[in-house]
Amino acid sequence: MSMGAWPAITGEPGREQVAALLQHTYQWTRAAAQAAPPVAQQLAPALTVAAQLYEARQYRAAMSQLAGVVTQVHQARRTYPALPGL
Repeated sequence: MSMGAWPAITGEPGREQVAALLQHTYQWTRAAAQAAPPVAQQLAPALTVAAQLYEARQYRAAMSQLAGVVTQVHQARRTYPALPGL
């Protein structure tokens, strides 16, 4: 699934929206670790922060953190073409 398939989030992001993106990004990172371990290592701290923000029910901050992770993913895919699609 590409990020283009995700609906645009308007207003306050909900728990379910953040959880879905967090899970999807985490699964992508696990898959990416097989092709390029340094990429997964680079993303892990930011994903951890996003999970902590989600756990603290700070959904807007978690979504903002995840947006940064998605940006990093897109940059990494340009550098490592073998990485799976997001």
